[in-house]
Amino acid sequence: MSIVETIKQFTAGMVIALVAVVGGRADAETEAAGGSAQRRVMAFYYPWYGTPDGPGGAGRIVHWDRIDVEKKDIAASTHYPALGAYDSHDEKVIDQHCRWAKRAGIDTLIVSWWGHGSYCDRAMDEILDVCGRHGLKACIYYETVPNPQTAESAANDIIRVLRKNGGHPAHLKVAGKPVVFVYGRAVQEIGLAGWFEAIEAITERYQGGATFIGDEFSYGAARVFDGVHTYNTAGSLRGMTPDQVQKWAPRTYESWVALADRAGKISTLTVIPGYDDTKIRKPGLAVKRYDGDLYRRQWAAAIKADPQWILITSFNEWHEGSEIEPSYEYGETCLNITAQYAKEFKSRPRLERPQAGISALSADEKERLRGKLEGSRIGVLSGADSKAFWWLRDVGLDTKILSWEDVADGVCPGEYPALLYCGGERYRRTVKEAGDVDDALAAYLKAGGALAVLPSLPWPFYYDQDGKVVNQGERFGVTIRDGWEQPPSGAKLTFVQPERRFAHVPEKFDFPASGDLRWRPIWAGGQAKYASLLQLRDGEGKGLGDAVAYAELKDGGKMIYAWFALLDGEYGEALLYDVFDYIAGRLGK
Repeated sequence: MSIVETIKQFTAGMVIALVAVVGGRADAETEAAGGSAQRRVMAFYYPWYGTPDGPGGAGRIVHWDRIDVEKKDIAASTHYPALGAYDSHDEKVIDQHCRWAKRAGIDTLIVSWWGHGSYCDRAMDEILDVCGRHGLKACIYYETVPNPQTAESAANDIIRVLRKNGGHPAHLKVAGKPVVFVYGRAVQEIGLAGWFEAIEAITERYQGGATFIGDEFSYGAARVFDGVHTYNTAGSLRGMTPDQVQKWAPRTYESWVALADRAGKISTLTVIPGYDDTKIRKPGLAVKRYDGDLYRRQWAAAIKADPQWILITSFNEWHEGSEIEPSYEYGETCLNITAQYAKEFKSRPRLERPQAGISALSADEKERLRGKLEGSRIGVLSGADSKAFWWLRDVGLDTKILSWEDVADGVCPGEYPALLYCGGERYRRTVKEAGDVDDALAAYLKAGGALAVLPSLPWPFYYDQDGKVVNQGERFGVTIRDGWEQPPSGAKLTFVQPERRFAHVPEKFDFPASGDLRWRPIWAGGQAKYASLLQLRDGEGKGLGDAVAYAELKDGGKMIYAWFALLDGEYGEALLYDVFDYIAGRLGK
């Protein structure tokens, strides 16, 4: 059907088709999480548009900004919708969207949701009802945590929306649990540890619990959430031709699927037709569509990588030019491409997966480490984001997350022989009096405690809670010096163990080729004792600083540091094992 024919039917007020039952496994509500979750094709959906004559806009324009029908131009939209500027609360619009989605092989809409009573929230009931008539599913995309941004406020917010919508027959469920996608902004607002706490609260207080898909590909996210995803790959695709995408996508997609599979979680991959937000942001970001070829290459690579779900960014995010909804400029090109590849994807049975929980370390090695640290409870400083904390939990070591209030009140080495800093670059330096957290950590070290600094970002203890540069690491032995934002072009960089202290990490291995490569080495800074455990060297053997080092401080206490990017690298698990084995030896355990 052409766009013209579709619009004629739409404006004439098409009769809504009723689909009472969708047979077979494709719509089963009892599918299991992780390895057996069914194939799905899903699209991010935005119900935030309103027009003066529509039921949502009710006399005003919402989100579109200035609309010029004659020139087919909308001030806040990269392209011009085939339906024109529409109202997201109009049942006929939702119906047409569901028809297009159904024809394209999309079975689920991930609906942008901005809080109770918001414009998007007010459209949710209608979206679920219309999806149900067409045999589609829907769920919310949880965009932001309400103030105060805490685990408790996130839990309360989500429980409330699940009690309202989670029981709807058209709400997507996995193993009977309603699905909630969590956007990266919301993930960052309370951190992985905060989401771990929030999900525990929701599981306890919402009957049956829920299924959470977090917007972060990391070891920790795959432990906290029931699945992992990314909303937008435009930053990675910037400037790429279809041929370059064809080289980038297989390697990237396979690693994302493997991350979820190893944790026994739902694997997802994201494809986008293109992206262009230059109309609403300056300078903005644009990714060319190449007449649909960019989209085709991603789809082909995604199918080959064999995830459980493929996500499309987006069905109708017109502000960022990522929509597949028919437009004046591109017609139904992306709907037709989606239909072709969605059919192929769903027709393929999923390949046998590696056993969940697979690790580079044996069960015996983990048991030995637990034995060495038996009776040594590890205190984890608030904001636990790096792989270190989640790996410790996997191994089964005794940990407890400490609030900054706990730390400021005083931490005793007798209760916590080791403290773990595994946050980013910002920490809470003050609870009641200026610098009381710093003073408490210094007192802990002076009393004989051990601090393991295994951060998720390059420079720990760098910013305070207000974002002010304080760089207090040196007070705790973390004497970071120099470094770079990007490695020198063409340099041959190698990590070397100068004295082979780590048994599970190679004696030599290469510096990472991709990812966040901001190098922040630690140097000997007047400590009572200092041991270089892993160094970075250039092609001529010149030392560029230590990636891992241990120090015993002049004022008392012990410290071990590891460069953040090593933790998520090829030898991350092996390094963590050797670091904590080393700590155990220094604690006399």
